[in-house]
Amino acid sequence: TLKQTAAEKGKAVVILNFPNNPSGYTPTVAEGDALVAAILDVAKSGCNIVAVTDDAYFGLFYEDSLKESLFGKLANLHPRILAIKLDGATKEEFVWGFRTGFITFANGDTKATPDVLTALEKKTMGIIRAKISNCPHPSQTFVIEALRSPEFPIQKEEKFQVMKGRSLEVKRVLNSGKYDSVWGYYPFNSGYFMCLKLKSLDAEKLRLHLLDKYGVGTISIGKTDLRIAFSCIAKENIQELFDIIFQAAKDLS
Repeated sequence: TLKQTAAEKGKAVVILNFPNNPSGYTPTVAEGDALVAAILDVAKSGCNIVAVTDDAYFGLFYEDSLKESLFGKLANLHPRILAIKLDGATKEEFVWGFRTGFITFANGDTKATPDVLTALEKKTMGIIRAKISNCPHPSQTFVIEALRSPEFPIQKEEKFQVMKGRSLEVKRVLNSGKYDSVWGYYPFNSGYFMCLKLKSLDAEKLRLHLLDKYGVGTISIGKTDLRIAFSCIAKENIQELFDIIFQAAKDLS
């Protein structure tokens, strides 16, 4: 736990990924406040914390949940909390494969600290140069031009409604009770993915069988969890998708 890590090491890195990959869950406002309070409590005890809000799927909130990043509440909350916000156009702006991201720092000081922020920028730039040299220039150009377009918000809202419709349809199909003997599912209300929790089958065996016999691609996580990307399945095909997964599970039973 965070408190155990703080007691043992005196420092900790906390990664807050909402909407979550793979579960597709975003906390409620109350749950978000509880997370922030827990981090603050540990920081007050003397632990240095790097709190990273991985907001790669930010904005894709389909039901009752937080609608803002926890970064806003963590930024400059306490001198021992370095808050870092990670964003990416890839999922947030529906440009899959562009791999263009943004990093925002809040170093915990309520006063202006340009020297500290400049040091963080230079360190980050050095890591980027060492690891990937640079983000692709065409991707950056396309993204900035799209964001400047007055039509972009309208087009983005259209895609959001498509994604929301797929998410709600997945939930409707799963709540039918038809598949309850084979799997349950983790709570989801946002993002691109959701996860099935298999009751007896091995997730990797089911993944391979789905791919080999039915041409359906999924991701297995551990022994029981199977991630489904509803983001790439048309709403009218979602029932068929889960019927196929159900049939594949019966094949292996």
